[in-house]
Amino acid sequence: MEEELLIDESLVPDPDENQEMGARDIAPIADEDLKGSRFLLVRRSVEPMDLDGSLGGAVELACTFQPALGARFTWAQLVLRLTAPERSFFIDVAPHDVREGEPVRFTVDVKGKLGLKYSPVEASGEGGEKTEFAVYHCPVQGSGSGTALARWDFRENPHTRSGLGQDQSLTLTLPFTGKVSADVRVATRVARGGLAGAIEGIRDLILRPDAKRYTVSFEIPERQDRTVWARFLRTT
Repeated sequence: MEEELLIDESLVPDPDENQEMGARDIAPIADEDLKGSRFLLVRRSVEPMDLDGSLGGAVELACTFQPALGARFTWAQLVLRLTAPERSFFIDVAPHDVREGEPVRFTVDVKGKLGLKYSPVEASGEGGEKTEFAVYHCPVQGSGSGTALARWDFRENPHTRSGLGQDQSLTLTLPFTGKVSADVRVATRVARGGLAGAIEGIRDLILRPDAKRYTVSFEIPERQDRTVWARFLRTT
């Protein structure tokens, strides 16, 4: 199944920023300097699964926090809330807690529970087949297993101050097939260094200023041929 672009939208200043943050000693960033900040969400892969006799699926998403020129994201939060089918939930979400800069491989068991293994880049699978890995550019924490709401927090390394990086892989397992719909909420904080040693500016951005969320949908097939993602997601 080919990749599908679910969201490609500008990030805009949070209208509630001043009320939520209160007074602070950090200079704001002008709206003009925020132009070009975007969020992208891609449905990268779908794998139908046999979950102890019932059908379900594993879904890989990739999110990108793209800062404006000269800026970097220091924190971001992505929230997915299932809206259809009714009373649906995630079996598991991943990563729960992952370090930056080390290649990892996701695993899934017959009940749909996800695991994470740190692996050397040069490792290969059975028969010499190349194994795919994800490398996270910043620490990521996720939650939402057994609920209808999955959440991931991305934070830059405070020592390197190198931002969040680009592509971040997220994995979900669900106990059903067919169409899935979810509301998406995104909040971020962007930083921009001042000229000639001036104080660094920050602003809080969101995906949409009206509802603060976006609706996406994708399909989990009942069966399909083995995909490239099968080298990335290993059954245990």
